[in-house]
Amino acid sequence: NDVAEEGGRHWTDDEVRALLCVWADWRIRERLKCTLRNKSIFQEMARQMQRNFGVVRNWKQCRTKYKNLKYDYKTARSAHAAGGSTAGGPGKYMKFFDEVEAILLDRGLENGTTEMQKRLYDGEIAAGRIKTTAGHAAQTTASETEVVIEIDDGMHPVCNT
Repeated sequence: NDVAEEGGRHWTDDEVRALLCVWADWRIRERLKCTLRNKSIFQEMARQMQRNFGVVRNWKQCRTKYKNLKYDYKTARSAHAAGGSTAGGPGKYMKFFDEVEAILLDRGLENGTTEMQKRLYDGEIAAGRIKTTAGHAAQTTASETEVVIEIDDGMHPVCNT
């Protein structure tokens, strides 16, 4: 995991958290499910990371990290499966395992970014240390939230890749 990422330095935990928060946004998740040529999605993610979390990474670095997180997640799951139940949870093989799983399985992320921020920063938001994505996440109306919950069973007829 400590391989130098494409385009330079290793990602800090805070940078990964920012990426996860942006990735958790349901609009981003839907677009990632549907498109193969997704440069523009990663450009958008990079913009949001900078705007909302002050993290500066280019789209290629975001894409590489996104792929690595998915790969690490799969690896952690199989390592855990191979190790049997005595080996502890799959989370011991990968930091942020639970967060990546929540995103990939659409689990408990009805409010996307906001929900992920709560998970990742719990106490810190309360302390007012984190700049919340005011306006951005808050725009999700009740009806949009309901729609997201309805399709939250992982069945996306639209475009399973």
